[in-house]
Amino acid sequence: MPREPSKPRAKAPTIKDVARLAGVSFATVSRVVNDSKPVNEPTRERVLHAIDVLNYVPNSLARGLQTQESRMLGMIMPEIGSSGAAQILQGAEDAARAAGFAMMLMNTAAAVRRELESLSMLLERQVDGAIWVAARFTPDHATWLERHRVPIVALAQDFHTLGVPSVLVDNHGAAREATEFILGRGHRRVAMIAADPTDLAVGRDRRLGYEAALRAQGLEVDVELVVEADVSSQQSGYDAMARLDRHAPTAVLAASDLLAMGAMRYQLERGRSIPGDVSIMGFDDLDVASHPAMRLTTIAFDFVELGALATRTLIEAIEHPGATAEARIVPHRLIVRDSVGSP
Repeated sequence: MPREPSKPRAKAPTIKDVARLAGVSFATVSRVVNDSKPVNEPTRERVLHAIDVLNYVPNSLARGLQTQESRMLGMIMPEIGSSGAAQILQGAEDAARAAGFAMMLMNTAAAVRRELESLSMLLERQVDGAIWVAARFTPDHATWLERHRVPIVALAQDFHTLGVPSVLVDNHGAAREATEFILGRGHRRVAMIAADPTDLAVGRDRRLGYEAALRAQGLEVDVELVVEADVSSQQSGYDAMARLDRHAPTAVLAASDLLAMGAMRYQLERGRSIPGDVSIMGFDDLDVASHPAMRLTTIAFDFVELGALATRTLIEAIEHPGATAEARIVPHRLIVRDSVGSP
């Protein structure tokens, strides 16, 4: 049978249709849609009503050609599977949406080449700026940023002295507070499962905070009580605890909750109790840290606020190019549960 001719698709309403229905000029509709210039409230209401009646959707591409803005932001993250990463993305996307921006996400697997490729791909898609959830700043990053004058905000690292606005937590202060808490319970052989020191925030600053707390109590830093591990791997925490075990620490500060959980598993498999035989503390306050089987004492960060503040900082950088780069700090909290006791 011959196919019936398809019905012509209804033509999408245009800005002209909105202007005609609202009884205003095209320019007035544009001002309301883009929120670019003040419009008196009665007129604004008429325009919004016309938009609603016609189900008009502004053409963001055409608007971008006029304003040189895409209203699109990018975010590159080293991983997206953890609850912390999900909360950061939630905060960032919510703040972007509230300001009239959309968010494009790219996962880099913590590889420098993929970070730079992702930034370049975001530029090809004409984002107005990007949030870089960073771990380290290399010469390759410096070269890329010199060549591409696009607003970038670093999240989780302090690169503001390198000209990159930064949003982070006080890792040094948080680690010092955590170590002081453990020392306050009477421990003197406090080990640390530390991160890679090339990660300036989690690796270097948390270790320096740990060392500062020890020295403030007149204790020497015993290099045998510090081992490095992969903060994103519970197995790495398990292996690190195995290396520390022969040095008999009474307490362990792990640079992440995942490392702390690995250390706890090592101890429990050997019939030891926590905190009866050894105390263990972490960072991040992941959802599982409050599980009845864990009850992990840890340092909590407001990941949602970190993401939101990064977005607000990026939008400020887009709207005020040339402003001095600053570092903005989101407060942390000590969460006391059951995993740290007295020796």
